[in-house]
Amino acid sequence: MNMKQATGVLKPEADTSDALKAAYRAACKLYHPDINPNGLEMMKLINTAYEFLKKHIGKWSHSDRGEGPGLDSQLSAIFDKIKHMVDVNAEICGCWLWVSGNTKVYKTQLKEAGFKWSSNKTAWYWHEAGYHKRSKRTFTMPEIRGLWGSEDLEQEPLTAFSA
Repeated sequence: MNMKQATGVLKPEADTSDALKAAYRAACKLYHPDINPNGLEMMKLINTAYEFLKKHIGKWSHSDRGEGPGLDSQLSAIFDKIKHMVDVNAEICGCWLWVSGNTKVYKTQLKEAGFKWSSNKTAWYWHEAGYHKRSKRTFTMPEIRGLWGSEDLEQEPLTAFSA
């Protein structure tokens, strides 16, 4: 782990032990396995970053702060591919993009965009590459929304054609 990676994980406000502790506590509140069922691997990363930065207090600056994963730009690029679809609902739950509604007509377009079908949720989903499910537990969409929150995305409005 290097300085940029460690600061990108915790995102401390300053190069002080108090700011580092505050950033560590904030990250733990989000990703602790008792709160977040998928947070075990993230907590390992958070603890490694905390230990690394604790040893290097006073040796890094705010400009060394990494950006962390660029998931927002990936999600917006994927959403740009599907926002023209009619009768389709798109929502973000955590770092997942879920698409439901009348998607049968757009099956090939969704597959080309990297979406996968979830038959028990009757919806398409997208997540960044490299994700592998580690538990056998299944969640319903209301449970997912409760755990991660949900943000509906606005589709492009239909334009009226004049004859």
